[in-house]
Amino acid sequence: MKVTGLSRVSKDIIIGEIEKELKSRQTFFIAQHGAISATALDQLRAKLRTSNARYFVVKNSLGKKAFEKANMKDLGEQLDGACGIAFTDGDAIASSKALVDFAKTNEVFKIQSAWFNGQMMSAAQVKMLAGLPSREVLLSRVVGGMQSPIRGFVNVLAGSIRQIVTVIDAIAKKKGEKG
Repeated sequence: MKVTGLSRVSKDIIIGEIEKELKSRQTFFIAQHGAISATALDQLRAKLRTSNARYFVVKNSLGKKAFEKANMKDLGEQLDGACGIAFTDGDAIASSKALVDFAKTNEVFKIQSAWFNGQMMSAAQVKMLAGLPSREVLLSRVVGGMQSPIRGFVNVLAGSIRQIVTVIDAIAKKKGEKG
């Protein structure tokens, strides 16, 4: 007897794993990869690994059930055609950049939507997210912004001290001439 497809138990395990991933991640992306080669998907996975993310190909019927169980039915409706989900544990901006860059070089790859910190995002919003600088750059800008007023304050104080020293030095020279 020939067995085709997955058993009910296997399907339940897959649905449970996808549901667990959906609930435990603050950020994930849904993409449609069409008829893309396995080699190209491996390249995408390698890019995503650098930002601590993973890409899973998902069977639509199982994905929709997992989204429904995770109370994200609206996102589950985004699964249409050959789809996958990119789960990220790291920098969401780096992951979105990797996905957007991959979509630019592979016409059949399209970002459908994303879940970012408890909110659904459209493909256009994901592209805007990818345009943001990395976390490290943003943090350095914040530190630089905080450091600038402090540096100015230190220069003002140093200038006042410099002036006092100059005045005292002039007084000392003047007394030295008289005495």
